[in-house]
Amino acid sequence: TPSAVTPSAVYTITATNTGGTDTASITIVVNDVAPNISYSTSSFTLTKGTAMGITPPISVGGTVVTWSVSPSLPAGLSLSSSGVLSGTPTAVTPSAVYTITGTNTGGTDTASVTIIVDDVAPSISYGTTSLTLEKGTAMTTETVTSTGGTVVSYSVSPSLPTGLTLDTTTGSISGTPTDITSSASYTITATNTGGTDTATMTIIVNDVAPSITYGTTSLTLEKGTAMTTETVTSTGGAVVSYAVSPSLPAGLALDTTTGSISGTPTDITSSASYTITATNTGGTDTATMTITVNDVAPSITYGTTSLTLEKGTIMGVQSPTSSGGTVVSYSVSPTLPAGLALDTATGEISGTPTTITSSASYVITATNTGGTDTVA
Repeated sequence: TPSAVTPSAVYTITATNTGGTDTASITIVVNDVAPNISYSTSSFTLTKGTAMGITPPISVGGTVVTWSVSPSLPAGLSLSSSGVLSGTPTAVTPSAVYTITGTNTGGTDTASVTIIVDDVAPSISYGTTSLTLEKGTAMTTETVTSTGGTVVSYSVSPSLPTGLTLDTTTGSISGTPTDITSSASYTITATNTGGTDTATMTIIVNDVAPSITYGTTSLTLEKGTAMTTETVTSTGGAVVSYAVSPSLPAGLALDTTTGSISGTPTDITSSASYTITATNTGGTDTATMTITVNDVAPSITYGTTSLTLEKGTIMGVQSPTSSGGTVVSYSVSPTLPAGLALDTATGEISGTPTTITSSASYVITATNTGGTDTVA
């Protein structure tokens, strides 16, 4: 029973007796037991740039003299002369089966291992985490910064606002939004063989800011008389609501939906400026209007249109009858005869004439914010 491996050699056996000798030659080689090899794991999932653990073979049977592998291991990995698998993979490689062969004088044995080298998982970020866009206005393209492994594809959830797109190859977000959308969060996912990474972006699409004008910037109204409705001309984005400051004169109203101003003023108001504000998601615009509410023009009469007085005798007081608006002041032209007077607040004519005057016509004028009326 051979106990050691020996190379082929010629052995001469000599037979001897008294008559002489004879020889015979025999060649003997003692081979090792054929190898029997395996590895503790038959499948390796590695990451590019990350060293794999040293993996020695499990060898029973005869001692392996030489080791070989087919096909060649992924770049960066090696099979040592003792059958050890080790190294740091330098390239992404798909899953493949590698056959390792152990050989000695007794024969060969093989072990198969599956190796896949994944990329480093991606890591992505954008220059901003929040975008406020305007409907109809092209956005500035948002590009991604990617570290880690090379991204194979990008995706987004939920779908971006209408008009915007994500380039599934480069990760860039671009486009012109066509609809108004409320603020929402969108998750962009970058994927490669090593895994995924996500970046979150909040996007809101506002309307175009409104732009409003009215047909006039100044209104002069009359107390108790319905005004002609003032309508607004609106360009830009659709107005969501209208407001006015300060409050309009009593009896007038602003329609907060349409922007129209209408009504019947119930109080006299001096000239004042009112600011109408139109608002939507894109912003605001204002229009200024000056409004004055005058009284109804006065209407006056006296009980008589002719007075014959006597010098030195007090006259009976002549009081006007006033309809229409409230009279603010009275005046007379020409000046009344000496001794007589017109009360500019009440319109009463009274007094004691002190001189003789010939017949003359006097015009009394009643005035308020709505106009004047006269009586002669």
